[in-house]
Amino acid sequence: MAVFLALHLIPYALNRELIYNVPMYSHTQTGWVTIIGLVAALLVIGATATELDPDSPGRPFVIASMALFALLVPLFGSLTVTVDEEAVTAKFGVGLIRKKIKIKDMRAAARARNKWYYGWGIRMLDFGWMFNVSGLDAVEIELQGGGRFRIGTDEPEELERAIRQRMSLGDK
Repeated sequence: MAVFLALHLIPYALNRELIYNVPMYSHTQTGWVTIIGLVAALLVIGATATELDPDSPGRPFVIASMALFALLVPLFGSLTVTVDEEAVTAKFGVGLIRKKIKIKDMRAAARARNKWYYGWGIRMLDFGWMFNVSGLDAVEIELQGGGRFRIGTDEPEELERAIRQRMSLGDK
């Protein structure tokens, strides 16, 4: 009981709210064009494989290509962005490829519009890095060290609001 009181009542007595690292924002955007493109490539390669002679020297290459495209779907088929008390995290697909930016390392966040030729995926652009799975809308985070990181999203207003809100809470 004493532990409960210490953990729950003392912060209220100090006029502070409890934060348990629960995401204040979390959204997954599916990259349907990416998924459809990868599956179409997989089907074309698969159709090619059925036409090859089983003893063909190109058959292992075709099978390896099919395995690669099949692996790319869960790796790059979606982009999940979360904002919690400590950081903004952007992770592709199952989460092997991710970027975590600490709130304390951020200077500003603002909505941005990507140029069509920036493309999708992971990009190093003239302003910094970009993670994008679909569309042109994004939120650009300016870092304390001067760099920038852009996160593509179909919810730019909500993501920007969550980041700014978290940044303002970190200042207090």
